[in-house]
Amino acid sequence: MSNETSSDFIISKLPKTLLARQIIEQAWELYCQFDVHGKLIYASSRFNERMGFVPDHIEQFIEAVESDFRLDVYKLVVNTLKTKTSSRLEFRARGAGEAYLWLECTAIPFCDEKGELIEIAFALQDRTRNKSQESHLVAMAFHDPLTGLPNRRLFKERLHQLLQLAKRTDRVFALLYVDIDDFKIINDTMGHDIGDAFLQVFVARVQGCLRENDTFARMGGDEFTILLPAVDCLEHVESIAQRILASIEQTWEIQGHSFHSTVSIGITMYRSNLTDATQMMKEVDIALYQVKGKGRNHYQFYSH
Repeated sequence: MSNETSSDFIISKLPKTLLARQIIEQAWELYCQFDVHGKLIYASSRFNERMGFVPDHIEQFIEAVESDFRLDVYKLVVNTLKTKTSSRLEFRARGAGEAYLWLECTAIPFCDEKGELIEIAFALQDRTRNKSQESHLVAMAFHDPLTGLPNRRLFKERLHQLLQLAKRTDRVFALLYVDIDDFKIINDTMGHDIGDAFLQVFVARVQGCLRENDTFARMGGDEFTILLPAVDCLEHVESIAQRILASIEQTWEIQGHSFHSTVSIGITMYRSNLTDATQMMKEVDIALYQVKGKGRNHYQFYSH
């Protein structure tokens, strides 16, 4: 009596090509195979669904790869052809509906009995969801959840980077410390919902006074910092501080409440003998304290 199970019998009756393709469909989300001339031999059934096309040639597949990664994919192919060993690479490629996918690609060489390369395959897994989750976690770690601004951690990194750049290039930059005057009164008298909504509009107003390459960060509560890289002179920094003051002084209309608010700003400038982030923060804090002592709603440069 035979020891074959029914599943063994079914598999044994399957043609080898069909069996191989069923294994491929189960093992990888996307799969395509090309001959040594780059002509398509086989693409898995989900390829068109996920990518929006089936490549006739390997070049057509590479054209769908985002330009920043295209050279890396070419190198992956060349390395696989040259060494006849598998290689792995992660890259972004245009998928169906023009959406970009993050793909983990394993390039697999196929050789004949003589060891001559005859085919190359791309076995692909979609990592887009994983990348989105990673990006979300990074955003949470480095950004304030209420305003979306860089948080204290990311601000410190950018301040350190600017200091390193300034040491090499001697390019001056400015650090501003912005404190909302009497923000606690807004929270206590109107409620935290109004306070949160105020902060979100506050951020939009201040951002309207800044350039794209400026860093605006929330340090916590009602305290914010601004980094102005590559400023030409004190007058340039002053004009930005004045614009911020003017934008905040405009009447606030939030959820049926009408009120006024002001800010105080401390400022310090990078100097060639100033290479420490802690010292810069001390200086800008002193300048802010001086503004508060003079009646608020103004700005003050630190003077050493």
